Amino acid sequence: MNDLRPIVTVHGLWNRGPEAWMLRRRLRHLTGRPVVQFRYPSVSGDFADNAGRLAGMLERDGGPTDLVGHSLGGLLVLEAIRRADPAAVGRVVLLAAPVQGSAAARRLLAMSRGGGRIIGRSASVLAGGVDLSVAEGLEVGMIAGSGAKGMGRILGAMTGVHDGTVGLDETRFEGLADHIVLPVTHTGMLFSDAVARAVAEFLRDGRFGR
Repeated sequence: MNDLRPIVTVHGLWNRGPEAWMLRRRLRHLTGRPVVQFRYPSVSGDFADNAGRLAGMLERDGGPTDLVGHSLGGLLVLEAIRRADPAAVGRVVLLAAPVQGSAAARRLLAMSRGGGRIIGRSASVLAGGVDLSVAEGLEVGMIAGSGAKGMGRILGAMTGVHDGTVGLDETRFEGLADHIVLPVTHTGMLFSDAVARAVAEFLRDGRFGR
């Protein structure tokens, strides 16, 4: 794999990418590689259309591209790599992506008729999860948080270990090459040096350092 190829980061719900500036800066420093942001309309855009755009970008780049997706962005990454030619995909790190569906999203939808408008057109995906099939040979790692402060806790939706928005159990599936839990919140992981180092380790080695 060409180590000078860009790393692509994919933001989560209600975001556009600036919130992950520190993560991108740290990854550039740790890997020596360019880091670019894939932006998409997380509320108004159709999930399948957004995934199709990301898959198309991967295939146009003409080689294996490493991806880092936060929360809804992680779900988008999983759908995009399912659609794309596996040869276009490098290693993938998901940050607190609720692959099994989000209890916080389901609670918000149940509490208010406006919940669907707040979450937007990816509501069904956030509530129910995504197709978890991963092409053979692709390496996908997950970083979950245990910081326990955030929207999901306020809504009363969280049980067990969680990062305040996404539960630990919501981040696990059999197709993962590796999974770790760090003491960070859902948004705080974007500013965490430990998270950035773990991402860089997985992109380099296909597993997290312990």
